[in-house]
Amino acid sequence: MGCTVTMSLITERQDGPIGDDWRYVVEAKVFNEGLKGKGTIKVPEHQLPPGVTQEPPGPPEPVQMDAGDGGDVLIRLQVDATEVDMFINDRGSASMDVTMPTPKPGEAPLTKDIEVSVGVVESPGISGETSVFRVLVRFVAACS
Repeated sequence: MGCTVTMSLITERQDGPIGDDWRYVVEAKVFNEGLKGKGTIKVPEHQLPPGVTQEPPGPPEPVQMDAGDGGDVLIRLQVDATEVDMFINDRGSASMDVTMPTPKPGEAPLTKDIEVSVGVVESPGISGETSVFRVLVRFVAACS
């Protein structure tokens, strides 16, 4: 039996005063008795006004990762967000671990949506301005 986890980006949002030119990378690693699969989605620089929830540009293609032979999998998620400036870019990152069951063969795929929030501080840190970048990531587990 082979299982997969597919990662896709659903929405993005940022709240704060530091700017509206953003790019980011979402990385996931799937563990099931060891590392089984990994994937990365890169979203290029684009406009993301404060207070607006939108679909990522493109939208980016989903990434399918191996998840082993079934059971519960651990997904290690990392988001690196950058607000692009002329001289010094403002960066932040966040990571989290998500446990997700996989279905048995012949059962319908299982879906889990996870929102990741990243604090991004204006550089240089003199002003102390901060924005919060959020991305909603969807994982779909399926087994054959």
